[in-house]
Amino acid sequence: MISKTPRLIAFLLTALLLSGGISIMSSLKAQDKKGKEKEESFTRPKPTQPIKPMIPSANRYQDDKVFLENADSLFRPALDTAEVQIVKGSVVFRQGGMWMYCDSAYYYPNRNSMDAFGNVEMRQGDTLFVYADKLFYNGGERHAILTHGPSRSNVTLKDPKVTLTTDSLDYDLNIEEGWYTTGGKLEDDLNVLTSVCGKYSPATKIAFFSDDVVLVNNKDGFKMYTQELEYNTDTHIAVINTETRIEGANDTILTTAGRYNTQTDNAVLTARSTILHRDSNMNVVTLEGDSIIYDKATRISRAYMFRDQLKNPQAMVLTDTARKMTLIGGYGEYNDSLRRAYSTEYPLLMEYSQTDTLFLRADTIQTFIRVEYVWPDSLSKELSAESRARLRSYKSPADMGKDIHITLETLPPGLRNHGKGNKPQPADTLLRKQSADTLQKPQPVDTLQKPQPVDTLPIFGDPKPKLDKLGRDSTYMVPRDYQVAKAIGRARFFRQDLQGVADTMIYQEYDSMLYLIRKPIVWNEDKQIYGERIDVHFNDSTVDRAYVPKNGFMAESIGEDFYNQLAGKKMTAYFENSDLTRLEVEGNVETIFLPQENDSTYNKLVNVESSFLTIDLKNRTLDKLKFWPETTGSLTPIFLVKPAQMYLRGFRWYDALRPRREWYGDRWKWIDDLGEVPEILDEYFKTGVDSPVMTK
Repeated sequence: MISKTPRLIAFLLTALLLSGGISIMSSLKAQDKKGKEKEESFTRPKPTQPIKPMIPSANRYQDDKVFLENADSLFRPALDTAEVQIVKGSVVFRQGGMWMYCDSAYYYPNRNSMDAFGNVEMRQGDTLFVYADKLFYNGGERHAILTHGPSRSNVTLKDPKVTLTTDSLDYDLNIEEGWYTTGGKLEDDLNVLTSVCGKYSPATKIAFFSDDVVLVNNKDGFKMYTQELEYNTDTHIAVINTETRIEGANDTILTTAGRYNTQTDNAVLTARSTILHRDSNMNVVTLEGDSIIYDKATRISRAYMFRDQLKNPQAMVLTDTARKMTLIGGYGEYNDSLRRAYSTEYPLLMEYSQTDTLFLRADTIQTFIRVEYVWPDSLSKELSAESRARLRSYKSPADMGKDIHITLETLPPGLRNHGKGNKPQPADTLLRKQSADTLQKPQPVDTLQKPQPVDTLPIFGDPKPKLDKLGRDSTYMVPRDYQVAKAIGRARFFRQDLQGVADTMIYQEYDSMLYLIRKPIVWNEDKQIYGERIDVHFNDSTVDRAYVPKNGFMAESIGEDFYNQLAGKKMTAYFENSDLTRLEVEGNVETIFLPQENDSTYNKLVNVESSFLTIDLKNRTLDKLKFWPETTGSLTPIFLVKPAQMYLRGFRWYDALRPRREWYGDRWKWIDDLGEVPEILDEYFKTGVDSPVMTK
């Protein structure tokens, strides 16, 4: 034990010396470091890698939670009582399938919201992209408010086919719908729509617009103006529910309700609407109806009248202002390409180009344009007899050239000017063309100087002018449009001076003719004319003649049961100022008439048969009467006339069928103002001409 003591003492002394040395060394080292710190003046370099916040692990696909996915830096203000995190640099948030990107943001984890700034982008898969400068997002309500700013001048929403641009946009992720109230623009692959207010759903492809809505079609260039509009970006169909105007290159549509397919240019208008069609001369044809189907591809519009579905139904109305024509009916259509109109269901045509309006009714009415070549106004007048004779005397263009004293300043190659010792070539050689061989082979100079015989070379065109009997060249005729109207089925017309019925009527503006076909009857004053067909010619505003080409019959009521009657194979009646002035009849002429005495009474009946007859009237009374070549007949005092002598074979008095108008309120109107066909007229066309209803 004693022997171990010196070793223990030596160990303790050694440990004490070592600890003291270490302490002294530490003290000296600290003093040396402190001195060096006072001496150092440089700044230490920053870390080369950014210090990123650690994202805790969690279920990051919760639809009700906003997660911070990435940021270059994160800072939490020390004195801020609310829990807020300031994140910067490549910031990424996510809620469900919606990703949100920005340059910086205030993130409120407890409130499940954030405010993003700078190059904001919202992205949902590859179907929706929203770009803005600022984003204020409430994750609990899944509602975003996006505005423009320095980094982006507009808020832009995009899906694969649609781009919506505005200053400020609200977007609800629950219903997948965005809306604006400060003006915006929506564009797809076909249309551009602008409005003050609007909303759009990328899920349903439905957009609603209000206040100063304008739709511009990129394909056709038409524009739609309205205050409210629903539009489907997938089908390109616009739903109209307020007053709307659609303006195209040639058409304008005015409506308050309907659907317009902007891709096919087909519209179904379900309220009272009007379509205005303009031609190249800016003449306007308008079509109105309770409902209209418009097809721009075929250029056909169809208009309907809803007699039983509306409280106040109105007829289809087609108006051609250039040709002064209006067509009314229960149904109508207009082909803008062919300028053809068609109407059924009690149609009425009013033609008011003349002083007296022509009213025309039938089961079906058609109107169209007929193009005819006519003389221009400068050639419409007849040339003098001297001018016509001179024009007919020309045998060739050379003859015409001799009468035109013109000195040519420039002559074709090979011909020499006058005054240089050469005889001028005849005018014929200037108007003739060389043969193919002459053009291919160079000719000697002396050959070119010698005029060739006239008969050896062909001439340009026809050597003789094509002149009509008035001395006019037909090549100067120009095309002109003329209106044609067809009334088919139980047709009848009314004018102040003339009325008529027929199964079919055709009116042609070109020759001012009205053709009445099958069971025609025409009335003028107290006279009626009927036959197998009647052609009526109008001069300006009045009738000037009527022609019955086969089996004509004319009758005039002179009181009680007496009628002047005239029958023949062909009959022509001439009118002046609406009065019958001359009558010409040929072939198997038969007549019964009562000549008026000087005291305006009738006391005898005359029955005459002949081959030809002419009657001239003055002041509505008989002036001249001529029969030829042979005449047979009888004269019977009126008190001895038997009933069998009073009427010619085939005589009928059809006054009950005559179209009439009566004064009603402040205007004239037809007795069948609504278009219903009178029973007696219907019976006339259904039965034979000897119907007992009309038999006298």
